[in-house]
Amino acid sequence: MADARYDGFDAIEVLDEVDSTNEELMKRARAGAPEGTALRARVQQSGRGRRSHGWTSPEGGLYLSVLIKPEVPDRVLSGLPVACGIGVANALEQIGCEGVQLKWPNDVVTPKGKLGGILVELGRSSGEKLAVCGLGINYEPIKMEWRDPNALPIAGLVDCMPEGSEAPSLDELAEVIRASILEAVAMWTEGVGKAGSAAAPLTGIKDVYNELLAYAGERVYVSAPDGSVSENGVLRGVDSWGRALVELSDGIVREYDSSRVSLRPVR
Repeated sequence: MADARYDGFDAIEVLDEVDSTNEELMKRARAGAPEGTALRARVQQSGRGRRSHGWTSPEGGLYLSVLIKPEVPDRVLSGLPVACGIGVANALEQIGCEGVQLKWPNDVVTPKGKLGGILVELGRSSGEKLAVCGLGINYEPIKMEWRDPNALPIAGLVDCMPEGSEAPSLDELAEVIRASILEAVAMWTEGVGKAGSAAAPLTGIKDVYNELLAYAGERVYVSAPDGSVSENGVLRGVDSWGRALVELSDGIVREYDSSRVSLRPVR
């Protein structure tokens, strides 16, 4: 496996324990840390996912945050988590993980279940845009005392490696993922720049995202936390604004924003 530190970034700092790698890295970003700075924790006490959901972070998993300084218009920043997700998926494929897909909008899944999740948080310092891409990847399946029966099973990296292959160490995995995230973000930034005023959040990456999209062409539930949306239909893909396109029973294709609803497969 190639050493991803060829790019000149400092080695990833490993913390024994922290409340949240995202919070800690954002503090360092506001203090002047350069783009590409990354932190890994052996244990997180207050890991979180979308909508402030807690993320179980026991020792043995990969809990990584990467600093990005986006040079794109504010109107397309919602595409950044997708670019990061593509980078994570590419990295996992690079190490040999099989069947990696992205569950809309930012979960990492395999045929065995949910492998991890991605949370991108934005900030500013002296007018400069800051973004921290945080992710949690299960190295082995986590056993939980209780889990929502409608949730996907929990998968581990060891589950998706080819038979006879060993998963890389957490240090190696973190370096490969950081490099791949930054590469994917650079490609997205270039595509947005070339499109100019016509750019949408997923300009230049929509097709790649749709190729990685889990449950495309399958029936899914669409639901909102407050109960205001409860429907099911066939997932037809994602548009340039990152909205899920779901064909309902009447044949109408509706657009759904990830800030309002979530999807899960009909099983």
